[in-house]
Amino acid sequence: MKKLLAFLIVGVMMVSVAGCAGDAGQAGDAGQADDAGQADDAGQADDTNTESSVLEGKTVGFSQTDSMSAWRTTETDSIKKCVEEAGGEFVVKDAQGDIATQASDISDLIALGVDYLVVAPLEDNGLQDVLAEAMENEIPVLLVDRAIKGEAGKHYTTAIASDFVWEGEQCAQALNEALPDGGNVVIINGGYESSTSTDRQKGFEEALNDNFEIVAEQNGNWLMADAQDVMENIIQAQGGDNIDAVFAVTDDMVQGAMNAITANGFEPGKDILTLGIDGTKAALESVEAGTQLASCTCTPYFGPIVVETLTAIINGEEVDTAIVNPDTLYTKENVDVEVGF
Repeated sequence: MKKLLAFLIVGVMMVSVAGCAGDAGQAGDAGQADDAGQADDAGQADDTNTESSVLEGKTVGFSQTDSMSAWRTTETDSIKKCVEEAGGEFVVKDAQGDIATQASDISDLIALGVDYLVVAPLEDNGLQDVLAEAMENEIPVLLVDRAIKGEAGKHYTTAIASDFVWEGEQCAQALNEALPDGGNVVIINGGYESSTSTDRQKGFEEALNDNFEIVAEQNGNWLMADAQDVMENIIQAQGGDNIDAVFAVTDDMVQGAMNAITANGFEPGKDILTLGIDGTKAALESVEAGTQLASCTCTPYFGPIVVETLTAIINGEEVDTAIVNPDTLYTKENVDVEVGF
């Protein structure tokens, strides 16, 4: 039961919405496009129509949270490819999952004299001071894929992300349809310091029908191995027969949960339904095989929209403070493994 999202980036640069996914008071609550718009696969590739020389002589610094997943490395590669194709120099810093390191990385990029700063915030709190420093030094800041507790114009220029609440809602609706009589649900989140995790969980919980009970909720730290350990512990505590479904805020953690389910003698997709978000190739293959109910996509291909947004800034155009990347829910009825990464 997973909802997967087909990536729509090129040509959607300046979508006017109420906000981008994140905590209230950050970039606002994002308005999501309707289902017809979600299914557009444009932007899955890194094709971009911007002039090839628009960033010539410019340096784009990118502060990445870590490189521990295919999603993260794909995101970095996408931005690097498009920046360099636009004639710019690309400098990346990997925080390796540490917020203090990320703050230091951003300081280093500012000192290096980058012209533009792209940041994937590890947490929603902890980067405000250094981002404000960048803005004070007239370095436009583009937040990608996660929000922060900050103010547009002071801490960042624009925030570009999926609507994480919407993604969680889609997974809940798929589970409602699959188990209309409800059941016992396990949630594996990525921690409470990330708007991605908290918003996805919020959307999922609020959209579940009243017949469901959340019997366990634990942090899988975004990692497949940790999610497997967490699920092992939950099965031992709850008993596999007392669990009807597992929702994880990323597909990597769903894969870990399924490993634990199988190791304990249960069958994913039959004995215990699983749902997740990101739209990895492994997840879509699982949806196709019937071991995962649904996957909702969350595009890592930020390269085209980053370059298009930078192009607008260079041209003196007004840039929305929040830009939403539409996503798509995939189930066995519409799964397309080719869109996975």
